[in-house]
Amino acid sequence: MDDSRVVTLRGDVVSAADGSFAGFRGTAETEAVPSLGVGSARSAAFDAALDEALRSPLDRIIESAERIVERADGPLRSDYASYGNDIAAAARHLLSVIRSMSEDPTHGQRTIDLAGLAGEAVVMLEASAEDRQVTIRFEPSEPLRASGEERAVIQILVNLLGNAVRHSPPGGTVQLDFARTPGTASVTVSDEGTGIDPADQQRIFERFERADSKSGGAGLGLAISRRLARSMGGDVSLESAPGAGARFTLTLPSP
Repeated sequence: MDDSRVVTLRGDVVSAADGSFAGFRGTAETEAVPSLGVGSARSAAFDAALDEALRSPLDRIIESAERIVERADGPLRSDYASYGNDIAAAARHLLSVIRSMSEDPTHGQRTIDLAGLAGEAVVMLEASAEDRQVTIRFEPSEPLRASGEERAVIQILVNLLGNAVRHSPPGGTVQLDFARTPGTASVTVSDEGTGIDPADQQRIFERFERADSKSGGAGLGLAISRRLARSMGGDVSLESAPGAGARFTLTLPSP
C-alpha cells in the first residue's frame, strides 16, 4: 500500500428487482498527500502524548503556584509564597524543556538581550547552587544584543549553569563572562570542577553521554543545548583540560 495517498470512496446502494440489497455502485478517487515518513509520524505521536501527559498539567501547576505567590486564596507566610515562586519557575523551565524537544526555535527568533536572559537563568539555579555551597558570580552588564529565541536561550543557559554547579566542588565558584565581536555575542560559563578529558569533549555533546557517570543527569542537556544553538545560527563550544575546570561558551549571531 502507498501510505502517501488518500483514497476517497463515493457510492450508492444498489437494489435488486425484488427490492433486496444488491451491492454498491460508485467511484474511488485517490489524492496524493505529503508523506510524513516513519520518523515524522512518530514525532507527531510523541508531541500529542506530551500535550496530554505533561503540558496541560504543567500549565495547571504554574497557575496554582502563581495563585500562591499572589496570595489569591488568603493570607500566607512569606516563605510559603517564595516556595510558590520557585515552583512556578521550575514548572516554566520544565515546560520550556518539553517545547524545545518538539518546536523549531527559529520561529520566534528576534533580537534579545543575552545578558538579561543570563540573569534569569541564574535566578533559576540559585537555590541549587546554594544547596551545593557553590557561588554563581554574575555581574549584570549592559544589554548584550543577540539574535535568538528567548525560551531556547534560557534553556541552553540553564543547562550550562546546571552542569557547572553540579560539577563544582563545595565552596567553588561558577563564573559568567560576556563578550562581543563583530557579528556575534557570547556568554561563557566557567566552573572549578575536575575538567573534561580531551577524548571526551566531543562525545559529551551526544545524546545520553556524560563525562562522569557518577555526576547525575540524563546526558541530554548538552545535546539539546548545541542543537538549539545551531538552529539559531550559533553554537555551544567547550574549552577544558583535566584538573582545570570547564568553560562552555554559547555564541549567537548579533544584529
